[in-house]
Amino acid sequence: MAEEKKTNKVIDTIGDIVTVVILVFAVIFTVLTLSSVNSESGLPNVAGYSLFSVQSDSMEPVFYTGDLLVIKQYKGEDLNPGDIISFRTIEQGQYIINTHRIVEEHQVSDITTYTTRGDNTPANDQTDVVESEIVGVYSYKSQQENGVDNGKRVKGLGKVIDFVKGTGETGEKWSWTIGEGTDDERKLNLSFLFFIILPLALIFLFQIYKFIAALNESKKEKLMEEVSNNAELSEELKQKAIAEYLAKQAAEAKEAEVKEAEKVDNTAETGKEEAENATEATPEETPAEEENKEEN
Repeated sequence: MAEEKKTNKVIDTIGDIVTVVILVFAVIFTVLTLSSVNSESGLPNVAGYSLFSVQSDSMEPVFYTGDLLVIKQYKGEDLNPGDIISFRTIEQGQYIINTHRIVEEHQVSDITTYTTRGDNTPANDQTDVVESEIVGVYSYKSQQENGVDNGKRVKGLGKVIDFVKGTGETGEKWSWTIGEGTDDERKLNLSFLFFIILPLALIFLFQIYKFIAALNESKKEKLMEEVSNNAELSEELKQKAIAEYLAKQAAEAKEAEVKEAEKVDNTAETGKEEAENATEATPEETPAEEENKEEN
């Protein structure tokens, strides 16, 4: 019984941990999705920072394909050559976010433009970047330590973000195209199934399991209580029967003693009466008999 309770407790603990993990992922998915929709850049924005998944090797060895970058939202700060920025651009007719290093700064009238290049590419980007296209800053040259960029990144976690959002190479692998319309309109992102529908279904099923288990445990405890009460009642009846038997034996023994005492009393009384009767039956000697006895 104790072993079964221990096993059930372990199962409940594991289930609670899994539930928390699922809820955390579901919340992260929701926050990323909503922040992406409400962000002008199309990137998730939380507390002034955006999460960006690296899609190419153009900045190796600073960061690699599949890394997750934490980019500080750009609010018009001064930028200089050596800073690494993220900006909107168009490549092969598609809107993308690029993260490259500034190599030159240009000032034309009141307009500032920046020439950028990937550390792992031999040539500058074809189009200069204007301030309105900048969405965030990965690192500032002025904050480098021993010539090393101080940007924040998590190796490999960008693939998880792609999966959650259904973007990038990883996201494309986990998306289905159905129905009619454009590719984006017909795309069914399986991450919604894995991070929303499936987790909620698992939580629902686990809660049903816990409810049934608790109900069964309650019934089992009630049954055990009844069995225990019956056992206690049986023991009580047994003790009562023994007590009654001993009391009966004691009563019978006492009754036998009383009868024996009465018998002894009766015998003594009878002997006494017989002695008295014998005394009364003996005749008195006459004077002549007494004289003859004396002469003899």
